[in-house]
Amino acid sequence: MRNLTMSMTLLCTLTLTGCANIVNTPSFSFEKKAVYAVIPFENYTDTPLAGYQVASMCNSVMATKHYHLVSKIWEYSEQDPDKEQLQQMMQLAKKSGSDYIVTGTINEFRYKTGIDGEPAVSITLFVYETKSGKIIWTASASDAGWSYESLGTVAQKLLNKLIK
Repeated sequence: MRNLTMSMTLLCTLTLTGCANIVNTPSFSFEKKAVYAVIPFENYTDTPLAGYQVASMCNSVMATKHYHLVSKIWEYSEQDPDKEQLQQMMQLAKKSGSDYIVTGTINEFRYKTGIDGEPAVSITLFVYETKSGKIIWTASASDAGWSYESLGTVAQKLLNKLIK
């Protein structure tokens, strides 16, 4: 009996360690008829420009799922946007005619150290209602990929799970 318990514990641990972790507030579903504006994500990592990269992927994921998007209201810069620039982008998004603004934070965006160097990504998404400026939905997701995967692949998988 003890061996069975230990075997089941090991099996569960191995199974769960390969899964993406997603935590969200369940009260929001992306509306197909609504108009969305995506702005760069705040980058809390050591990886330069990760906020631009993930925002671009988020925009692409939403477009492939046939959500209505305003034209991109930001331009690539050689530095991550600071708080003031992000606030300006929020104001532009409000003026763009969007119903919702999608942004977030990048909490991890790196290759793990070691012989395999697996990609590790952690993203938090925020959806703001444009009229009120309030956050109406948030979700966090993180995952580590296999050594043959890229950061972009892992980030895109997470975004596809978050944006339904």
